[in-house]
Amino acid sequence: MSSSTIRFSIIALLTMLMLQGCSEGDITGYETEAVYARVTGDLTTMEGIVVKLTDSRGTTFSQKTDATGVAAFLVPTGVYQASVSHTTEPQDGWRTIYNGATANVVVRHGEETTVSIALTQARSSAIIIRELYVSGCQNDDGSGWFHRDKYVIITNNSGERIVLPGLCIAIATPYNSYTINKNYDAGGKLTYEDEGFMPASSAFWYFQGSEVTFEPWEEKVIALNGAIDHTTTYSNSVNLANAGYYCTYDIEKYNSTSFYPSPSELIPTSHYLKVVKYGDEYESTWPLSTSSPAMFIFTPPAGMTPLEFGMDADNVWYDEGRALSTFACRKVPIGNVLDGVEVFSTAWDENYKRLTAAIDVGYVSLTARQGHSVERRIDTAETERQGHTVYLDTNNSSNDFVQRDHASLRDR
Repeated sequence: MSSSTIRFSIIALLTMLMLQGCSEGDITGYETEAVYARVTGDLTTMEGIVVKLTDSRGTTFSQKTDATGVAAFLVPTGVYQASVSHTTEPQDGWRTIYNGATANVVVRHGEETTVSIALTQARSSAIIIRELYVSGCQNDDGSGWFHRDKYVIITNNSGERIVLPGLCIAIATPYNSYTINKNYDAGGKLTYEDEGFMPASSAFWYFQGSEVTFEPWEEKVIALNGAIDHTTTYSNSVNLANAGYYCTYDIEKYNSTSFYPSPSELIPTSHYLKVVKYGDEYESTWPLSTSSPAMFIFTPPAGMTPLEFGMDADNVWYDEGRALSTFACRKVPIGNVLDGVEVFSTAWDENYKRLTAAIDVGYVSLTARQGHSVERRIDTAETERQGHTVYLDTNNSSNDFVQRDHASLRDR
């Protein structure tokens, strides 16, 4: 994914007019206001751009712009997130994606409101996160839940052979989506949104070797905890003991043997991902949320190995602006981020975005402790065209991902 920043404006003009239009949300029984959203910017066409208003309960109203770039809404008063996620038709195997969002848009009765959204222009990457399983499953006897069986599947979403100069797995801060995020400015924007980087919190894992190769359509399964067969103890869990799998295992850096037991002898040591740790020295495990992580994958900057990048003391950013090791992050250039997925917890009414719009403008909701995972939807049109399963990739998890009933590895 490469990116550059352009600006679009959404002008929301609130009047007492009653528009005849449709949207996804149910407005029955509510007093409503007319909202006109104007999109401007360097697009090939101004018509047919989908604009969304999403309230604090998750109700979404969608309208398309007309030839002049105006989308008309009829919505109740309240607080909304305004967003745009537009993907062009494929050209030479790449799609251009325009994403952006602004939080805390207040729609009041009879007032005029102006909303400005900074959109990023990006190309979708061939290497994507296909599935993420972190939330654990119920014990067989119903006594509780087990969650040391996490994994992620990274996939080549193309028929081309892809060679990367390294591949790294990182998480954003705060670790849980429902933790109050103090990295927003007064305008409801992430403070690092315009800085051209994404903070990798605490540590990141990287594949061994100077290159990482994906054959056409190849997937790599990475055990994030416990690269063993968990089904021998927990029938609702997954078997992560497979010669073709990878695992995060660097016991000298993260020494919790309950989270990181010795990997199955089936997994070669060359498949062990190593870690660059720069966060709290007392952490015994990577602080990956079991309910609502924000995960992203990236390549190291040109001329640097993952280890060199992670150890670069001049590339430090501190969560909440607090210069303590607990809050240390590394600044990953947006142009090096291949993909990301933002997960919100269904157990909380308030969740906060951590990934920037250049990476993921939306989110996917997850109910924890029930064996669920989040997985990409299939792009049916591209699958039919290419004769192979192709996954959606619009840099918007609200469009691209869905919660699965159970982790896909249980079916293997």
